[in-house]
Amino acid sequence: MDSKDEIAKEIEKRIEKPMIILSLLIIPILLVELGIVTTNPTYMSVAAIIDDFIWFIFLFEYLLLVSLHSNKTQYTKKNWLNVLILLVSPPVLSPPSFASARSLRVLRALRFMRLLIPLKRGIEPIYEISTKNSFHHITFITIFFIIISGIIFGQIEHEDVFDGIWWAITTVTTVGYGDLYPHTSYGKIYAITLMLIGIAFASVLTANIASYFVSKDTRSDAKNTISENELILKKLDDLSLKIDELDEKISNMKRT
Repeated sequence: MDSKDEIAKEIEKRIEKPMIILSLLIIPILLVELGIVTTNPTYMSVAAIIDDFIWFIFLFEYLLLVSLHSNKTQYTKKNWLNVLILLVSPPVLSPPSFASARSLRVLRALRFMRLLIPLKRGIEPIYEISTKNSFHHITFITIFFIIISGIIFGQIEHEDVFDGIWWAITTVTTVGYGDLYPHTSYGKIYAITLMLIGIAFASVLTANIASYFVSKDTRSDAKNTISENELILKKLDDLSLKIDELDEKISNMKRT
């Protein structure tokens, strides 16, 4: 491995936890910035500045690490989600002069995509997780994703946050009661994406549940097999002792 790659991996390892914490801080910041928890213009402006500052930190981190890696293309492909998030939610998209009010609201809602970074960092890809039977990780991802999806839907469709989360739950679980549904083009496109992701999550959850019970039965069978083998070995040891005793008695009888 190249010395630069080793340095990059070491830096990435050291800044991983701080970057995850920084990512999670985006939740309250965006709730303020988008006017969900308060409409105070001062608070919203401060939140927007902090949010943009965090974006620049993410950008600096990516540029630093990609410059240190010898295979920059491979690193970029591996971290495609980080690149996508940086592209769809830069500060330059915030000024009203760049978009209509509707488009601006959607673009600002896309900032919630930054919250996918800690999921990608803290938890390996879903396929890898599913092979390790980490059901609690999958559950955490699902709940987190539903909450963020509900907030984004509420922003796009001008719905209440809790109504948005309700819609996300019915959509991800493919229940679809029909009491809430998207009216805008942006909302419909987002709904289609969420439905496809919901199917994927449902498949992974089902696979993990099945895998958990199968592995549990396998462990139980293995324990039973070990117990049976230990019992057989104990009986063999007892038989061996008895045979030794009989041999000794026969030897004594021959001597007499």
